[in-house]
Amino acid sequence: MVRSGYRLSGMGVVVALAALGALAGCTLRPAAAIDAPLESPQVQAPQGADVQAAPTPTPKEVPPATESPALPTEAPTAPAPSVVGPDFVPGVNPLTGLPVNDPAVLTCKPLMVAISLFPVSAREKQAGLPLAAFVFEIYDHDGMTRNLVGFYGDYIQGLEEILANQLAESAPGFSIGPIRSGRLAYEDIKTLFPGAVLITAGASSEVAEQLSNRQNVFGSDPNNINSAGLDLAKMQGLVPCNADPAEYAGLTFDPAPPPGGEEAPSFQVIYNHLNRVRWGYDPARLAYLQSRDRADASGEYYPSIDQLTGEQLGFPNVVVLFAQHRFVNSTATIVEVETLYVQGRRGLLFRDGRQYDITWSTRKGELRLFGPDGQPIALRPGPTYFEVVSYQSTWNAQAMTVRFHTPPMP
Repeated sequence: MVRSGYRLSGMGVVVALAALGALAGCTLRPAAAIDAPLESPQVQAPQGADVQAAPTPTPKEVPPATESPALPTEAPTAPAPSVVGPDFVPGVNPLTGLPVNDPAVLTCKPLMVAISLFPVSAREKQAGLPLAAFVFEIYDHDGMTRNLVGFYGDYIQGLEEILANQLAESAPGFSIGPIRSGRLAYEDIKTLFPGAVLITAGASSEVAEQLSNRQNVFGSDPNNINSAGLDLAKMQGLVPCNADPAEYAGLTFDPAPPPGGEEAPSFQVIYNHLNRVRWGYDPARLAYLQSRDRADASGEYYPSIDQLTGEQLGFPNVVVLFAQHRFVNSTATIVEVETLYVQGRRGLLFRDGRQYDITWSTRKGELRLFGPDGQPIALRPGPTYFEVVSYQSTWNAQAMTVRFHTPPMP
């Protein structure tokens, strides 16, 4: 049985991703103006792949029990409330709104890992994101992006169950990875989660001195840029377990979608002409499924397959955060992203196949999301994927497209 901190759908989609894309550090070409409606909410698969759309399930009624259940010998544990947050609820992960089997895991501080998206060959080795409580996709440089993945709660137990069920046969020698170098933007995001431990595969000298509480994990093969990762043995005991879980509260979760919003069966985020992300809502999984291009200018999207589970990545919540971006060096390779101690910033929430205009705030050092009425707006219980884009970026509601625009050059 899969634990409550994450969800496996059983789709079992396996797609062999070709090792395409530029070498690490390659510059993507400037984006062309792309603002056309999506042609189809279906994911385009590579030629020859056998990918089937998940059918919409038919609700089935559960017949009433014909026998009286045995009386419990102990008082049952009170169920978690349907609405969780923004205040901490004991026994519930404040970053997912899901109950945990052992509340003691919530005293272990978050683990935050830098996971690569470029070169494109990294994606066929990407593993561990289904265990995450949250993922931030952040602009790197030259049109590329990188994931900062946060693990908190019962992810260790979840990994043990996945390994025990032999779902990791295609895992590339690690359970979480491939890990890449640190970025300046990580520090502000990490500060939102007090005591979090940051894992990177090194960092440039000017960036490393500004990243706190960081540990390095290097690759097993110096000739393979995608060989750095964490396995179960490395993860155990990696973070101290002296946290107050109330420090991570601030978000609100509710299985029922908020009123209002607009239908959003699919949408895309275009960071660059060669860096596009597409999200399509799957009612069977109650999640948006991720697909990406191959940095080949074809405009085609392919399912993002996690190598730990063999499934397409899916998140109940996708949140777009518009944030100030600034280049801090003359070569425009180091970017500062303003995500800490700000308020009234614009955002978009996608959940349950609908899109909501929101604002977000970290004024008190904790991330909070608000609806148009200024009241907290609820996420669906489960993990959240944050797409962080610049102030200059645009949202075209007709084309269902977020278009990233590079901040001014230094």
